[in-house]
Amino acid sequence: MTTAIQPAASERFSFSSSIKADVWHPKQSSKAFEWWYFDALSEDGRDAVVIIFLDNFIFSPRYNSTNRRINKLAEKLRRKKDPQCQKCFPAIAFTYYRDGKPKYRAINEFLPEEFSADETKPSCRIGDNYFRLDTAPYGSGYTLSINAKLRKNRHLKANFEWLSVESDFLPDNPINAEDAHSWNLVTSRADVSGRINIIDDQSKSLDTVHFRGTGYHDHNLDNRWMPETVSDWQWGRAHFADATAVFYRYHEHGAAQPTTKLFTVRDGKLLDRDASYEETNFSRDVFGIKYPQRLTLVTEDNMRLRVKQSKIIDASFFYLRFLSEITLTLRDGKPRKTLGITEYLNPKALKYGWLDWLTNMRIGRNGKGSFLP
Repeated sequence: MTTAIQPAASERFSFSSSIKADVWHPKQSSKAFEWWYFDALSEDGRDAVVIIFLDNFIFSPRYNSTNRRINKLAEKLRRKKDPQCQKCFPAIAFTYYRDGKPKYRAINEFLPEEFSADETKPSCRIGDNYFRLDTAPYGSGYTLSINAKLRKNRHLKANFEWLSVESDFLPDNPINAEDAHSWNLVTSRADVSGRINIIDDQSKSLDTVHFRGTGYHDHNLDNRWMPETVSDWQWGRAHFADATAVFYRYHEHGAAQPTTKLFTVRDGKLLDRDASYEETNFSRDVFGIKYPQRLTLVTEDNMRLRVKQSKIIDASFFYLRFLSEITLTLRDGKPRKTLGITEYLNPKALKYGWLDWLTNMRIGRNGKGSFLP
């Protein structure tokens, strides 16, 4: 299926690239959510890390059942603004992949009072997990600390540094936090290093992993319930020796056409382009999600991105994550190929309460790990 180039105005989608905007935005509705996303891939592609901090966990059965009830009551239970997120469902998600498979995964949901975040500088704490913007003599970036429960009474402790290489391209660009999905491409490229420690319930060390790679960080927020808003959403990123490519195809319910964007960074400059989009070789994963294995994006000035996403590394009823082969051709006509992380989100199933029990088994709560991996 091919879609022509569509202007960004066809969707309620707000774009920025701003460290200043990478702060928490207090919520006025239980539907509202915000997440900070970090990922990194080792140079050989064998190791990957994905870390997400969420003030309202969009896959949480508690968050989604609350919004199903609110819909039935025609918004009579709309909640007032609460500066400490006292009526939300915060969570952290940490996954370390080895050779295309999750080796250590922790999805931990917390009580509302265990969440705190800053409205003036990038910083968030959920339980004993946190990230913050730091500055050092060798540069600036993000410090992350993870303290999470795994299955089988194991514990995961990890510390990472996301040292910014490409970031803050539109530092004063305002975001629309009221009636649109806001996407902040904070850091398109980062030098990432860290260590993961796995210990048992007796504090005995079971494994230690040292990580080094190239990373990425963005930030999303919306005041609307995702299943009511998003039809489907495909995105991804890849780091080449002389360029970075980030793309998305975002489709809201009721929109005639999805918005498709290709962002490239080269020589310290960000180029923002609308793109045509072709998807082919459709398949279904074990949970029934239909997805394209081949994507092609082309801009009017003949930049081209080809994506081969045949390696699923994570899956659920709502999303798929891939380790993809990505080829970028810029205006110099030279193709560049590497591995990158791509994701496909189809949130329709979040409306179905009968899936809550299965989703819940993959979420750790009350200081315990999840039942299922």
